[in-house]
Amino acid sequence: MSKDFQIGGWLCPSEKDALDQYLKRVGIRPTAAATLLIVRELRRKRLPELKERYAAPMARGRKRLTAHQPDGKLKQAFTEHAAAFGLDPNPAASILFRAELEERWLENAMESG
Repeated sequence: MSKDFQIGGWLCPSEKDALDQYLKRVGIRPTAAATLLIVRELRRKRLPELKERYAAPMARGRKRLTAHQPDGKLKQAFTEHAAAFGLDPNPAASILFRAELEERWLENAMESG
């Protein structure tokens, strides 16, 4: 059986519920959305500016959104990318997920295509 490499971020329950509802409406599975947002970040390199706006302490009763990968390449690349900005991968992923709640990039990308 192959190993499952994970990149995840913690959100407060209301953020996670809102993100799940949004993704359901858009028609994207949460794990797929997490992967897309991480890949987008590796290409766009917006984490420093997003960190200023969307970094938040860990919430009580937090919920996790996780990207699952068949190999460790994406996880390694994201871990190194986050570290370059003084972040561990989990808080960095949380920042990306919070930003998507406001920016709606996935929804806009589907509508503009």
